[in-house]
Amino acid sequence: MKTFNKWTGFGRFWQKFWLAAALWAWVAGPAPAQTTDSLALPPGTESPNGQPAWVAKKGAYNPERTRKFELTHTRLEVGFDWAKQQLNGKATLSMKPYFYAQTEVELDAKGFVIHEVALVGTPGKPEQKPRPAPPAYEYDGRKLRIKLPRPYTRGEELALQITYTAKPNDLKAKGSEAIESDKGLYFINPYEKEPFKPRQIWTQGETEANSCWFPTFDAPNIKTTQEMFITVDKEFISLSNGKLVGSKDNGNGTRTDHWRQDQPHAPYLFMMAVGKYAVVRDRWRDREVNYYVEKEYEPYARAIFGRTPEMMEFFSKLLDYPFPWDKYSQVVVRDFVSGAMENTSASIFMEQLQVDNRYLLDDNWDNIIAHELIHHWFGDLVTCESWANLPLNESFANYGEYLWQEHKYGRAEADYLWREELDNYLGEAETKREPMIRYRYLDKEDMFDSHSYAKGCLIMHMLRSYVGDEAFFASLQLYLKKFAYKKAEIHDLRLTFEEVIGEDLNWFFDQWFLAAGHPELQVTDSTANGQLYLRVRQRQDTLYTPVYRLPLWVEMWANGQKTRHRIEIAQRDQTFTFAAPQTPDLVLFDAETQLLAVVEHLKTPEEWAYQLQHSDKLLAKLEAVNELRRQMGQSELARRTLEAALAADHWQVRQLAAEAFADYQGENATAVTDKLKNLALNDERSLVRATAVGTLVSLKMPPSFFLKTMNDSSYTVLTNSIYGYVNAGGEDPAPILARYENLDNLLVVRALCEFYAQAQVPDKTDWFVRKMDRKSGYELTYLFNNFGAYLINQPAAVQRRGIDYLANQARLNPNHNTRVNAYAALQLFDGIDELKKDIRSQEKDERVLQYYRLMRD
Repeated sequence: MKTFNKWTGFGRFWQKFWLAAALWAWVAGPAPAQTTDSLALPPGTESPNGQPAWVAKKGAYNPERTRKFELTHTRLEVGFDWAKQQLNGKATLSMKPYFYAQTEVELDAKGFVIHEVALVGTPGKPEQKPRPAPPAYEYDGRKLRIKLPRPYTRGEELALQITYTAKPNDLKAKGSEAIESDKGLYFINPYEKEPFKPRQIWTQGETEANSCWFPTFDAPNIKTTQEMFITVDKEFISLSNGKLVGSKDNGNGTRTDHWRQDQPHAPYLFMMAVGKYAVVRDRWRDREVNYYVEKEYEPYARAIFGRTPEMMEFFSKLLDYPFPWDKYSQVVVRDFVSGAMENTSASIFMEQLQVDNRYLLDDNWDNIIAHELIHHWFGDLVTCESWANLPLNESFANYGEYLWQEHKYGRAEADYLWREELDNYLGEAETKREPMIRYRYLDKEDMFDSHSYAKGCLIMHMLRSYVGDEAFFASLQLYLKKFAYKKAEIHDLRLTFEEVIGEDLNWFFDQWFLAAGHPELQVTDSTANGQLYLRVRQRQDTLYTPVYRLPLWVEMWANGQKTRHRIEIAQRDQTFTFAAPQTPDLVLFDAETQLLAVVEHLKTPEEWAYQLQHSDKLLAKLEAVNELRRQMGQSELARRTLEAALAADHWQVRQLAAEAFADYQGENATAVTDKLKNLALNDERSLVRATAVGTLVSLKMPPSFFLKTMNDSSYTVLTNSIYGYVNAGGEDPAPILARYENLDNLLVVRALCEFYAQAQVPDKTDWFVRKMDRKSGYELTYLFNNFGAYLINQPAAVQRRGIDYLANQARLNPNHNTRVNAYAALQLFDGIDELKKDIRSQEKDERVLQYYRLMRD
């Protein structure tokens, strides 16, 4: 699963996008509403017991689920009631006792009406005639306990058939920061009241939500083959796991599609998607690779997803294990409750992936596509035995993004991604530090955080750096072959690496996977008597965090010559000594930029300038740019070095250097401005052009310049040019900005929203409503707040209409965060207390109710 949530900003893609599309001074609208998800203790705040706020919170021990039965096959026959938003199903579950004799079967089945339970014949064998008497059962709304007529012993097969109705909307809503909802089955626009939204049905099973629409043993250590018979109206297309092996016209306006997967996988990976899709067909070797998108985006599907076969080939060869499933489909759905989900052979993606080619000039969705694809080895083929071991799924998936970037776009692009992973983890670590493998989690949903994803990716990269590429990938290849179609825990991974390299790795896995926190290092260097003394002090709180063993490389430059030294830090305070006939021009700690740590290493402007000019690692260069930017006001060398960096080979260096000159009024200002103008008009990378435009806003360029850059093909450049024109006092901006009202790109829409709200441009209510009707999820947050600000000074009738729109969203939008943000926008208005009271009285979701209670407090 790929998450795009508050703990990651909006995911790394959005972080990079908004870095370029900075907001400028004229934007004075209200900040996005704060939801309960973001109410964390400030960094450094202590909890009531005197411990740091980030100390791990321990619950009861959570082992893997005890397996009483082996689930050998699952057959599902399902149809849908759109009006009631219910599923009518018949599940036939074939199983046999795992080891001990069993007299009862306990199934997960949440929110069902059970119509019938029967013992039936097992697949491939004649059904017993007459059928055995229906077994007795008990059902409490979550667990279905079936009494068997006699003890079944190890190896004996039985098949249970349950006829039921699933009522997911009757379940009490739950979720997490990563997964908005856990009701498993979702009907989108069931009554066709939203004109810009298609009718769809889709499922989301992770962690244990698929048992909201079919009965099963809903645990990751269960593996089963499956087949699914999906009855839909003939106008719809269905998608599920495995191959489509047949379709039957029922003669009543419906069709039943038969999907079958013969390789076993975990129940949480079962999926369905139903909708009116354009199917763009592709291939990898002998496998179908298909992209399911809305008709409007059919022309762009290959541009969005078309590198998938190349990714499949890359991962298949790298892992020495060909893509293990019958086909690979990718489907985009509306109102998805997370970023994406790696359902076996059929991944689901959020609607934000549906973009046009102009959007793709700025960036692509390769990371999320690679993430879900490599899950088909790490997660689907080999599955974590328990949610406590989730990093065995997600760490590899995030590292798969790094591996693809490295392969396709080079080490620098991959390292840029690595830095964003580090920022994501360190941001979360300010208020939360947990062991990676967490048997004592408070809630399994808590596992879906920047530890399991970002920190796990960083750990995998350090492990690769330590053992070397050949051993790293040989170990992964062996791990996949040993545990294919099985479950695994963290020690299985460690033992596999040890089997390959012949070295005990307990020290590495203990400090990185089983302990909380990260190293916080203070590094100093000094030269005396022909020796360089490198002192490293581990400053982390060792009451909660280990003293780390840290192998890494150090580089030294003197007289233009570089020397490399391998060191291993293993003490709290340790000094390393190297021959140094003269004071080095630069000492670069962690020269491979692979260490998950906070490192403080003070350097002079001369040393930072040398690092920017001589290091061959992008991250070392970017670090130098950031430090020189801080020193630019006091150091002419820093200014000259950053000016030269505007022509650097790496686009990320050019972008960061351009950003450094915001508000610059110092020496050589005219030459700097000319160089920024050249970047804004001519750089090959759109994000560099956009950042240069943003910087030029602060340097008081005339409005005519921004009219010129508005012609750029990039949405980010256009967006910053809009801000620039308005900030520069461009004449009559409203009709100029109106040229872009038909664009649906969020950057452009947000810029127009903020201007219309700030300038109180008349007659824009209909435009706001059209844009809000086409957006969902977090995108609506920006629009709601600016719409509320826009309405404040509008005529009473216009204001009333807008308030009614926001109130309707606060009552009825299926996304709980969207309802919260609509309600927050209503807080801008006086005299509507009864309306807000009515909204609160209708709310059933505890997460939203908690927000309401906090607001009243």
